[in-house]
Amino acid sequence: MEPKNEIAHRAPLLAKRELAPDWYLFELKAPLLACASPGQFVQLRIGSQTDPLLRRPVSIHYADPGRGRIRLLLRAAGRGTALASSFQEGAELDLLGPLGEGFPFLDEAGTALLVGGGIGMAPLYFAAVQRRRAGLPFELLLGGRSGALLPPKEYFASEKIKPLIATDDGTRGEKGLVTALLEQRLKTVPGPLRIHACGPEPMLARVVELARTAGTAVHLSLEARMACGVGACLGCVHPFHRDGRIEYRRVCRDGPVFNGEEVVFES
Repeated sequence: MEPKNEIAHRAPLLAKRELAPDWYLFELKAPLLACASPGQFVQLRIGSQTDPLLRRPVSIHYADPGRGRIRLLLRAAGRGTALASSFQEGAELDLLGPLGEGFPFLDEAGTALLVGGGIGMAPLYFAAVQRRRAGLPFELLLGGRSGALLPPKEYFASEKIKPLIATDDGTRGEKGLVTALLEQRLKTVPGPLRIHACGPEPMLARVVELARTAGTAVHLSLEARMACGVGACLGCVHPFHRDGRIEYRRVCRDGPVFNGEEVVFES
């Protein structure tokens, strides 16, 4: 089931760049998508017919309403995203969006700790740019398996952002998990604080534990397999705590950003 025509777009691919191995940055001319906020996403059609049948959700990595452009950052991790990464400059991409609810923080004056694991950095970079331009304090914390698998320093320097980095092998930043880095910053950065995070579920579960211990508000952008992206198919439902019971919400329509205290994680 497709949503109404007003959120369907044909967007020319103006530029393509490989930021890191299998990480691709697309810049698109999409004036009607450039109103997006950090945390929202698009549904990208990969094939022209029925193979692959389903669109793929991709976080909006940056939006420039003045120029009518957006950026998408995707990692070629499976067949669908590998096919998406093969688009060349000049191609016209078929998108639905902007979809979902983003991070509710741009009017807050306290420091935002933006925590990204791997490709989970995509919406948080967008959040960092908007906070910097609005004069709001933040720290961008990024984690990855290796320094070679993350975007280069120059990419962040173009927006005057200096991320704090943790890598499993210690080849860039601190050695260890980004959640260990978050634990340090929660003890060091003066409040009030709030945390916004996106990444693998085990990372997000640990982020919520740390936020609860610190008494800090936390919002998470959840990753899920999405078929329609508009809440019609119910294929992306996830469990949440509510009033002492469990309820299921649609990640695509009700999220993908949620209050981390309400998210149910598998034990």
